[in-house]
Amino acid sequence: MMRPVSEPLPYEDLAQAGLTRHFGLSGFRPGQADVITSVLAGHNTVVVMPTGAGKSLCYQLPAVLLPGLTVVVSPLIALMKDQVEQLTARGIPAVSINSSLGELERAERLRRVRNRQVKLVYVAPERFRSPSFLDALAEAGVDLLAVDEAHCISQWGHDFRPDYLLLGQVRKRLRPPRTVALTATATPEVREDIVRSLLMKDPVVFAAGFDRPNLHLEVLQVSGDEERQGAVTALARQGGSGIAYCSTRRAAETLHAALQARGLRPVLYHAGMGDDARGLAQDTFMSTPDAIAVATSAFGMGIDKPDIRWVAHAQIPRAVEAYYQEVGRAGRDGEAARAVLLFNHADVYTQERLIQGNHPPDSVLADVWTALTQVESYERGLPALGGQVGASEFEVSAALRILEQAGKVERGGRGEGAWVLTLTEQAEQAHPRSPEARALLAILRAAYPTGRPTTTELGLVARRAGLDEEQARHALKLLEHAGTLQVRRPFVGRALRALVRVPFDELGLPLERIREQERRALLMLKRMTDYAYARRCRRGFILRYFGESEAAERCGGCDVCTGPVLPRPSTGTSRAPAPSDAAPGGHSELAAAELRRWRRELARELEIAPFILFNDATLLGLAAALPTDRDSFLAVRGTSESRWERFGPKVVEVSLLARAAGHLPSAPAVAPRVRRRSRGA
Repeated sequence: MMRPVSEPLPYEDLAQAGLTRHFGLSGFRPGQADVITSVLAGHNTVVVMPTGAGKSLCYQLPAVLLPGLTVVVSPLIALMKDQVEQLTARGIPAVSINSSLGELERAERLRRVRNRQVKLVYVAPERFRSPSFLDALAEAGVDLLAVDEAHCISQWGHDFRPDYLLLGQVRKRLRPPRTVALTATATPEVREDIVRSLLMKDPVVFAAGFDRPNLHLEVLQVSGDEERQGAVTALARQGGSGIAYCSTRRAAETLHAALQARGLRPVLYHAGMGDDARGLAQDTFMSTPDAIAVATSAFGMGIDKPDIRWVAHAQIPRAVEAYYQEVGRAGRDGEAARAVLLFNHADVYTQERLIQGNHPPDSVLADVWTALTQVESYERGLPALGGQVGASEFEVSAALRILEQAGKVERGGRGEGAWVLTLTEQAEQAHPRSPEARALLAILRAAYPTGRPTTTELGLVARRAGLDEEQARHALKLLEHAGTLQVRRPFVGRALRALVRVPFDELGLPLERIREQERRALLMLKRMTDYAYARRCRRGFILRYFGESEAAERCGGCDVCTGPVLPRPSTGTSRAPAPSDAAPGGHSELAAAELRRWRRELARELEIAPFILFNDATLLGLAAALPTDRDSFLAVRGTSESRWERFGPKVVEVSLLARAAGHLPSAPAVAPRVRRRSRGA
């Protein structure tokens, strides 16, 4: 059970004095004082505060005032590093212990923790897998356990991470007098998950402050990349710093190049860039007035630039939580800011594919497992493995992640393997013109039998032939091209090894849980799509989503209530249609999307091609007609009596949904036709 705070808590004076003494601040932001006094009073506390509200102070100040150690669980090394540097600069002893450190440095920091020489230690959740680390914390004594980004513990959260599930048992082991769980985005169901997973009994809950009156919310329909790029350009030219979020690296690179071509100077940031390049991009954005960032969701953790005037999403995000967290980076100085979603329903399909790829079918998991168990070590790389099992590289990567998390597969270090050389029968008569190839062939003839693979090291054969490694590499290539030698080069990726050798159905993988995670992720995407199609106040939609049931029906800061703010770009972008407007393409996009989703799922279940159920033309005809009875269903070309009996109820359900949402076509895209009596499908 969770309880709201119902009466003033003690420690206000202590907290105020500590705020001034240790952080040089004169007053708390809204909500901070109540949370901090709750923690100091020894209550387990759940804190849901929007991005930029100052959550970190809610555990940093108690950590300084409490006599013992505070353990902070954080998912990002960069965020740990920033906070430790800020605390150290204030004279507050803090360290982080993470995988980026060398063994000696980790040991030294752990010694300081054990000897009670630090007030805060920042760790990632996987650190608790180490028994020696848990022993050190138990020896030091933990006064406060702070779980940052606590939504990661919930499978209903938009960023679920399995390692967070360790934390309930960590609490039982360490028995801290108080625990605080903090997140910027948590629906009521996620809060319940947090409390249950952390084994928190009767916690005090603070969940408010989601309304950002200075943030104007808008959804703009775009037909494609040209309108998308034009809208972002229009935002950028209004002045102020801004962030344009993209759903994939490729989309970010495309938008970045387009904005450069339009005379803007954006920085690019995504997880595929090197550490130095990402660091430079972030530093440039933070230090440059009116800076623009084009980025994936990897950009933003720890970004606290108060004068960001706009955040645009070039594609629909995967969840309302992720969306509101990202737009919350705008307008932290309290001045007017804009959050614009550039919406095209085709982007929903992209997100669906990403979700489905992250949760590969059981058949892909089984095929990957079978391929790995057929060899001692798989060293051909993900593209080859994908080709072998008939799945995308994305699906194979997700399957390997699931197997690795279950402890069934391990990945080796990069550059594993050795050179394997096999002399062919042509080697006996070969006379290479290259002196390097002649020297190398002579050594191989003397040492290796014809036709038998021999494992060796490049440096060894190079030295024997009197060559350097580059010369030997070139000579091997010449001999290989001449058919004199078969060469298998070292695997330059990461070797994959199955840790047990059992059939797939004996692995005990949590297959039903994987399917449930997929269903939840698709449901969260649907909720985000509902936001894009909302015909009532967008601010009210978000506030009710996060549990603020008293949200007003109308606001002064969204396009539904007050009209759009973004001007029409030169490419002719138009805003999302009002209920009386025509839906794009002469059909209801909402209905078409739902019908495609249903058709795909049913086809998968029946193991047939989707077009056998309805082809695309018929599907769009149904999305245009939005039939609510047998006659209007049969008026669409490609339907039949048998299809009405089998599929009519579902089509009517989708049609009623689209009509209720106000997403109506202005005219049917498929003209009604006179029906002849059908004999069947």
